[in-house]
Amino acid sequence: MKAKRKVLNFKKSVKTTGRIGIVMGIIVSLVVANVLFTMITGIHLRSGENVLAHKSGSGSSTETIVANRGYIRDYSGEIIAQDVESYDVIAYVDKNRVNATKKPVYVVDPEDTARKLAEVISPEAEVQEKAYADILAKIKDAQAAGSYQTNLGSYSRNLTAEQKKQIEELELPGLDFEKSVSRAYPTGNFASQLIGYTNYDDDRNLVGVTGLEAAFNDELTGVNGKVVYQTDSENNRLPDTQKIVKLAENGQDVWLTFNYDTQLAMEKALADTMESNKAKYAWAIAMDIKTGRILAQAGYPSYDLNTRENITNAYNLPSEFPFEVGSVLKAFVYAAVMNEGKYVGTDQFKSGKAVIGQDANGMPVRNDNLSPGQAVGVVNDALGKDRGMVDFDHGFIFSLNTGIASLITNYISPQTMIDYMKKFELFDALDIYGLSERGGKLNENHPFDIMSLGFGQASTINAYQLIRAASAIVGDGTIVEPYIVEKITDSVTGEVTYQSEQKKGNQVISTDTAKQMQALMERVVTEQGGTASQYKMSDVNIIAKTGTGQVYDEETKTYSGSVYTSSILAAAPADDPQVLVYYAFQSENFLNYNTDFFKDIVREALQSLNKYNDASNQTTDNHVQVSDKYVEYTMPSLVNHSLDYVNRKLDGFNIKKQLIGDGSTIIEQFPLGGDKVTNTQNTFLLTDGSNIAMPDMSGWSRRDVSVFANMTGLVVNYKNSGNVTSQSVPPGTAIVKGANLDVELK
Repeated sequence: MKAKRKVLNFKKSVKTTGRIGIVMGIIVSLVVANVLFTMITGIHLRSGENVLAHKSGSGSSTETIVANRGYIRDYSGEIIAQDVESYDVIAYVDKNRVNATKKPVYVVDPEDTARKLAEVISPEAEVQEKAYADILAKIKDAQAAGSYQTNLGSYSRNLTAEQKKQIEELELPGLDFEKSVSRAYPTGNFASQLIGYTNYDDDRNLVGVTGLEAAFNDELTGVNGKVVYQTDSENNRLPDTQKIVKLAENGQDVWLTFNYDTQLAMEKALADTMESNKAKYAWAIAMDIKTGRILAQAGYPSYDLNTRENITNAYNLPSEFPFEVGSVLKAFVYAAVMNEGKYVGTDQFKSGKAVIGQDANGMPVRNDNLSPGQAVGVVNDALGKDRGMVDFDHGFIFSLNTGIASLITNYISPQTMIDYMKKFELFDALDIYGLSERGGKLNENHPFDIMSLGFGQASTINAYQLIRAASAIVGDGTIVEPYIVEKITDSVTGEVTYQSEQKKGNQVISTDTAKQMQALMERVVTEQGGTASQYKMSDVNIIAKTGTGQVYDEETKTYSGSVYTSSILAAAPADDPQVLVYYAFQSENFLNYNTDFFKDIVREALQSLNKYNDASNQTTDNHVQVSDKYVEYTMPSLVNHSLDYVNRKLDGFNIKKQLIGDGSTIIEQFPLGGDKVTNTQNTFLLTDGSNIAMPDMSGWSRRDVSVFANMTGLVVNYKNSGNVTSQSVPPGTAIVKGANLDVELK
């Protein structure tokens, strides 16, 4: 069968063809009109773009894809330093820059523009005025030079997304933004001199300038990628022509040994010490005795790493500030005498003052019968107090300089003392990975300087050298090397590229000698009149040796008559020391000062190792009663469980529970299951509900705020350190991810 042939309807075809012709005519007319308009005005009808700028010819341009700098984190992963996306403001100043409707798209009113930008940049009047003057000068200089555009200086760089939004809402003509990357420090004032900071190089890449940012610059710095665009003859990019040639490789993450809460407690303690004692300097270190892991370290005056304002001290005091430590060094003399088998604690000596001469070899000896002309110096006990005849145990407990003079003269030789000081590595370089240091100096030039070494004067060391040496006394007699970097990891895969190793040094004294010294150091705290009795804690037993050292004035080349270094070297718990803490400050107030600041550091350090031990501890099924103040719990795993389950599981837990959202199932928790939590800490439970209300953060620590922000997506701006005193978003307010929150801490 033949297929039926389709017959063309001629009349209908003509009608359709006519319609098509009309449509095509309209289209052609529009195209021609657009071309003619563009030829005459140079403006594209639809986009309003000036196409005369795009001349014939083409090429390509390459743009760098900036790699993110690696994170610096604490031991548990809390972020200490990170890259954040920011914005730089640029201004167009060419008066020929107008849009299709002849509306100006350049800066019309420099004064108004500068003023409004300054108000967004900072709420502080003084900063606003500086920003206003700087921005206005940049605009006017560019106008005078006939420039097309200009950057607006340092005040208009690294603005946040919120600041960018505020500026856009002002609808100021002639402004634009360039994306940039800046370095942010969520923890603010957090071992600032040790962490260090970054600046931009000539190519606007972030590079480490000080501290760990500089020490690990190679590891933290990534490898930039690049993208290629097709361009016209004037190097203007043609849309939709980008081609990524090489992806950026982000820098590695550096993980520190620090415990977040211990570091915050130390920061607050030192800040309070500075204020309470009108101190010139204050510094501290906390170390895990068994491993050498540094739990926290800080020095004051300090500064916020984000603002870097009012930097009066650039040194990391614990490692870069050699000083005369004072009577803390008596512990090493006593340990030497004990280890030599010469110590008899009940033997007595004459206190008050000791006249020092020298033997035929130029070594110091105590000889109270020497005339002033024969003596090389006189050793006095603190405040000139004469206790008469005192046994050597109490010479240590009361910290008597005259006891040291007798031990060095009659029990061991001055050379033996020096040899032990060297065995303890007190004057050896630290060689701690990533740590900058300025070591001390052993002064053996004069007999009296050698004698003074026994009670911590004339020679200098830094605090890290001290705790390294002390680890042998409060441990098992072997030196434990401190370290501050736990590991370095690939920021994408998590692969460990460097892992720290615990290192031990010399066996300086026997374990028996170490135990004997620990028992004597406990009496310094527990016995009436002991120099560390004011440091006694109700919730944990400690062992300690205090020091009050004279401060040498480099300008006058003499010792200060009013400023002293007050310090304590302590370990806890007394029956099995786990944590070693050194705390010191320089001030005119060396007699009556608040010791609670130091105690807070010890408590947090012990909690960080779950070693908050005391003879009165009472253990039940779900908690440990460590003191009248603290109860420690093991947190159960609550993720993917209902609220009913959570309530049953936490029944009997006297903890501060922060429930986030209005859901019925827990999707995230902090602390994690298996972690320790005390009754004084906040516990955060995020539900699957979408409605989240702002809590009352009064009294919260910075870490509490950080945990809440991470769970909810808030962007937090911190002011100062300590605990929250005010918040910009009232309690009960509904919050959404990306919202801003300002908190002030004290």
